[in-house]
Amino acid sequence: MPDSRLRVVIYDVGVLQCDLLAQGLSAVGTRLDISCAYDSDSLLECVASESDSIVIISDLNPHCDNLGLARRLYKSFPGLLLIVMVHAGRQDRVVEAFRAGAKGVISSSMSLPEIAKCIHHVSQGEVWAGRRDLSAVLDALVGGSTQPTDVTGKRLLTRREEEVAGLVAEGLSNRDISTALRISESTVKNYIFHIFEKLGISNRVELTRYLTQRSEPSWLSGIKEIAP
Repeated sequence: MPDSRLRVVIYDVGVLQCDLLAQGLSAVGTRLDISCAYDSDSLLECVASESDSIVIISDLNPHCDNLGLARRLYKSFPGLLLIVMVHAGRQDRVVEAFRAGAKGVISSSMSLPEIAKCIHHVSQGEVWAGRRDLSAVLDALVGGSTQPTDVTGKRLLTRREEEVAGLVAEGLSNRDISTALRISESTVKNYIFHIFEKLGISNRVELTRYLTQRSEPSWLSGIKEIAP
């Protein structure tokens, strides 16, 4: 029977922080086989010998260019499943982490079960980010809303549909959109159905792609799912 455990390598030059995270994840993630790397050489050795490993790189140490290390690692191993941990509230680092090749971004304030959830989503080939982080990424990409138009420049959506589409792309749930726009959830569902129909798409991720496609960089092109 094949081993179903996920191999995870945590990289942090802070030995104590690295070990604590590894111990915590081992306690909550029963399918995780976790090891630590405390220097770049050890990390490269781990990745080279276990190419299917998921790598978590900590960006918490201000004296280390760990995003630079992430970029170099991703260039050497393009299929690498990379997760970056950033300081909570540092959305600028979230954007840079994705540019560096990360498939998931976690913050220092996340709980261990949330981090384990990120690992499992990334292992499925999905891109993972928190809702606030996703909103910051989209803001960095488009600097505001994008109005869907046809080849003649005619708007494809009504103004209300554009509002709903923008909130969907920011990662809001139907309930959140209902509260924000003071309409019922069933009305939100109807708007989303008509938006999908008009734009020829079938889900929320495709809508996010549609609204950002003119300025979407390659690091976002493989997105599968955004965590709540």
